[in-house]
Amino acid sequence: MLGRALTRAVDHEFFRWFHLVRYEAPRGLADGATWHGFRPEGARFRDLVTVNLETDRAGVIADAKLCLDRAFIEHAKDGRFAGDITASFLRWVLPEAAQKELGGFLQELGDLGPNVIRFKGLAGPLPQPSALHRVYLGQDKDAGLDLTGLTLRLTNLQARDGPRDPGHDWIWIRVARS
Repeated sequence: MLGRALTRAVDHEFFRWFHLVRYEAPRGLADGATWHGFRPEGARFRDLVTVNLETDRAGVIADAKLCLDRAFIEHAKDGRFAGDITASFLRWVLPEAAQKELGGFLQELGDLGPNVIRFKGLAGPLPQPSALHRVYLGQDKDAGLDLTGLTLRLTNLQARDGPRDPGHDWIWIRVARS
């Protein structure tokens, strides 16, 4: 959805499936850009997930960020939902060619793509996690990947560095035009 109109992006299945709604009014940024913030409508995940978008003067998305509470990712039961929204966000924001450049990161998140039957358990030893997945798991602070015309960056923020509740650690998953 980078490079697409905000109105088209928020009408996409990703926004409908996760019940993402605006949680505060858009804010003007430098150079005529505008910040837009969305959260899940339901109380269960509202404080754990934020989708922030920046549009240029023409209302086209130039930057997209998924922010997740680390406790959500690490939760014994709800962690699978964190992986689901992360994979869905990446499939929503990245063109298909860029998704292929991610290597196995989508699969590491537990995403096998749409309409796939998932089997329990894996045969053989697990491979070493990618640099992106190590950040997602909280093992590393930061990792990025240059994709064709885009940059993907995952960054873990400690509570004191985070933009929201100072009692929580966060991960930012950011995709921007390069």
